[in-house]
Amino acid sequence: MIFNAKPLVTDMTDGDEGIKIEINAPPKSIEISPIGESQPAIESQQAVNQAPTLTGGIQQVVQQSILNTDPGNVKFVMGPNGQLIAMHQPPFRWKDFLIGGGIPFTMIVVPLIFLMIGSSLGYGDYMFKDVTLTKDENSTMYRGEFTLEEDHYMSGCDVRAGQPATYLDIYCDRYDDYVANVTHSYYNENTSNPYWVEEVVGAWNNDNGTFYFDTGEDYGDEVQFRVEYYSEAGSYGFFMMIEELMGVVCCLAPILSIVFLITGFSQGKPGMGWGGVSSLIAFPVLAIISLGIMW
Repeated sequence: MIFNAKPLVTDMTDGDEGIKIEINAPPKSIEISPIGESQPAIESQQAVNQAPTLTGGIQQVVQQSILNTDPGNVKFVMGPNGQLIAMHQPPFRWKDFLIGGGIPFTMIVVPLIFLMIGSSLGYGDYMFKDVTLTKDENSTMYRGEFTLEEDHYMSGCDVRAGQPATYLDIYCDRYDDYVANVTHSYYNENTSNPYWVEEVVGAWNNDNGTFYFDTGEDYGDEVQFRVEYYSEAGSYGFFMMIEELMGVVCCLAPILSIVFLITGFSQGKPGMGWGGVSSLIAFPVLAIISLGIMW
């Protein structure tokens, strides 16, 4: 409550009317606060009556990562209460795809390329040579001469007799680089319990070039002996090592593809997961193509 007092004017002059006194004083305002209301209460009342304002920038309300999210990487799903929920889908990256599919695929392709080169150069191919064996007089012993060059090794043999040629159960069993036994297999029916028999009936030695066998049977004056051999000259050892490595890689690469497949999809890297799937699909196709080329 504020009271404004008017100035008091009094004139004091000599005369009949008496003395007049004039006092000019500025008015004073008097402020009366309600009883029991302190200054903090007044400030609180002002704060209540003040209109609310929002301060700060948009970056404090919306995260920058959401603003930059590609709409194609957001998937909307229905929540349990019927509300739509936006789920962020990890982006597809070609770098992850090359890791998940490229590493297992390269493990198969590189050794396969070396094997195809070796196959085109003739490494690992078997060679054949026919030799005529003649029967000794008044005997069932058959003899002939046969030698192999250095770095060429026997892998097997067979004997044919008659016209048309009939294969005999006679084979070569090499137990050293240039030495082999000649074995005869037959079914023994002269006992109560028949069984197959394999006995050594001859030998071959590259030092003197002699090949002979005697089964006790007469096959005619001549029989045809065919020997199968291969060469380890040049880079044969390298290509054989690659061939052995190929067997290991063929088992390891699919397992690695499965690992990349599981890791990619579980760790939010779909590119790596699809790379593992692609390599698994490519392995059978690659195997069919390689067999067609090498055969």
